Amino acid sequence: MMIRVGRPLKKAWSLVGHGPAGAQIFRNPPPQAFRPEGEDDLPAHAHDGVGNLLPGQWAIGEHGQKSYQTEIGAFHHPIDAVAHRLGDFLRARGFNIPASEVINAAINEFNDTHSHGDAHALADFHSPEWRKIRASDMPGGDITRERNTMPTRTQGGTKITMLTNKNHMSTPVGKFVEGGYIPFHRNITHQLEDLGIPIQEIRQGLKFLDYPWLQPHLLAPQGYLVSNKKQHGADVDEAMMGRGPEGYFGDTEAVHTWEVMHHLPDAFFYPNVKENLQKKGKQPTGLYKAAHAMIDQALQQGMEHIPNVNVTVNTGTLGAPQMINRPLHEILQTPDLREALVKDMAHVPAMMFLFGRSGQGDFKRLYDHMMEKYGASEDMLSAGEQAKYLSAGAKGGKGMHASAKRMFALARASGEGSEEGRSRFGEHGISADELQAMGMYHSDNLMNQVDRFRTVLEALADHQASARGHEVKRGIGDIPTTVRPGMSIGGYPEMNTETGEYSMPPLDPHMDAYFHEVHDFAPTESFDPSLTQSPEPQVISSPVHSASPVAVPSPAPSPVRAAPSSFPHTARQQFQQMRPQVGQLDPMQFRQLLEQSGRRRPMPMSGAPLSPYEERMQGALADPQQQFLSDYFKSSDSVMDEVMRIVKGGRR
Repeated sequence: MMIRVGRPLKKAWSLVGHGPAGAQIFRNPPPQAFRPEGEDDLPAHAHDGVGNLLPGQWAIGEHGQKSYQTEIGAFHHPIDAVAHRLGDFLRARGFNIPASEVINAAINEFNDTHSHGDAHALADFHSPEWRKIRASDMPGGDITRERNTMPTRTQGGTKITMLTNKNHMSTPVGKFVEGGYIPFHRNITHQLEDLGIPIQEIRQGLKFLDYPWLQPHLLAPQGYLVSNKKQHGADVDEAMMGRGPEGYFGDTEAVHTWEVMHHLPDAFFYPNVKENLQKKGKQPTGLYKAAHAMIDQALQQGMEHIPNVNVTVNTGTLGAPQMINRPLHEILQTPDLREALVKDMAHVPAMMFLFGRSGQGDFKRLYDHMMEKYGASEDMLSAGEQAKYLSAGAKGGKGMHASAKRMFALARASGEGSEEGRSRFGEHGISADELQAMGMYHSDNLMNQVDRFRTVLEALADHQASARGHEVKRGIGDIPTTVRPGMSIGGYPEMNTETGEYSMPPLDPHMDAYFHEVHDFAPTESFDPSLTQSPEPQVISSPVHSASPVAVPSPAPSPVRAAPSSFPHTARQQFQQMRPQVGQLDPMQFRQLLEQSGRRRPMPMSGAPLSPYEERMQGALADPQQQFLSDYFKSSDSVMDEVMRIVKGGRR
């Protein structure tokens, strides 16, 4: 199937992993992750994205969770990830209760209230079936205290533990194994409420319990997996770098707000107020608190870090000013004067940049405006490319230093200014027309105060930089002129340049033994799988052997329906005998086979040589020891007859 880029997405565009092989599109576990009955499968994302497992060993964590420990960090199956976070949550609130006990109580409630409990009963926390990888699309269902209709098992009894992305028809990456399936999520919330924990506290501390799925990053070490909700290209962008593991993309220059405050142009020091000179919106009490906290931290490092300058502070209002001029060290050590300084400076966007959350509001509007002017030029790297050489300084809180990184990247993208160490962006003049165009009230009196605001805020920034051991008034530095290497994302789908379309590949062939469609689920009171597919039930079996040197196990300890063992009663059984002939089909015949069976083709219909993915698919289908036919050929017998005709050499 083919899709065009550009349409809005409601779910993940891709899942990118940061393993030893570099940034990679993650789609499904390799065959070696699946272990024989009686052994735990490896967690679904404990691999490098190119088919190699991460070396590691199992360990029992402090909350009873099983963790797969690697050099990178710990990976978990979904139920163990729940236990890990639930245990931390309980301990922080003084509850000496094992996480497994709460989970088992939730499972009991789930089973007791299920409309079809015999078909969808959940095993307890320690059951091996929780630690098998069995994936499907997300089914429908709901939970209340009184009634539960969440599907958990297939008609053959297989317990589903992982879910694929909902939007697989809208992304060139196609279908991929994304998050964990925890259908008892609300039951855990019920148990915590019964312990007397307020619902708001539960939702804040265990946000993942809002949904029956666990996001993939909760199953892996911090930064190892990143779900990208927006469209992106085949290269790592600066936002992806910020969400990856610390130091993963090599050395970068760390940037802090207080080091680069002086690079902001005058417009950021202009008060954005209403015509009556009153501040817009609510009082920024969070900003006040953050500013005081950081000033206190700097003061603890000694008075010598305070710049020896006099500053002018308005202790009144903009409409009725009462100006005082005092040494900065005196103001910072006098509580009422320091409070007046903080509230005075809060009138300008630069204050939010220095101490607050500047990814929104006045600062962001100004930043976006400047990006249009200076963010890209023909003779300089764009701001986005410049940002790949930078990183947000540590301990910034709420993205504070991330704004510093983006701003400094913009300064470099604009090029050097007329003054040494300055940028064209930093020298951008302020004008009445530009202020009015951005919806800001203009007055000459406010324009005359820009230098006052700048002097005070730059002095506060210098105090922070000096006290924290950072560079005071950091210069623009050497501006990179070449795109940073090593930023490509492996496994990114190829686009047909003539049509502008991507081919959406299916999951790797070995996943047919471990993936189920929604119509495979057993029914519940509110979920009728027969409405999603023809009424023919899925025949589930396990591969006897795998193409991998590691044996692939049977799907689960729960009972499954075995494929017929005698031949050749049906077209499917005839095909099983003729599978070796699939390997002899030419490219056109093989693509016809995929199309007739209802599978998406990685390439358009043609006689062109098979892609590497198609070659792997053809090899898997041609292997007679791979007895699981799965959804390659789940359609009616009439379709199977057409498939057989192609295998025997006929044409459609």
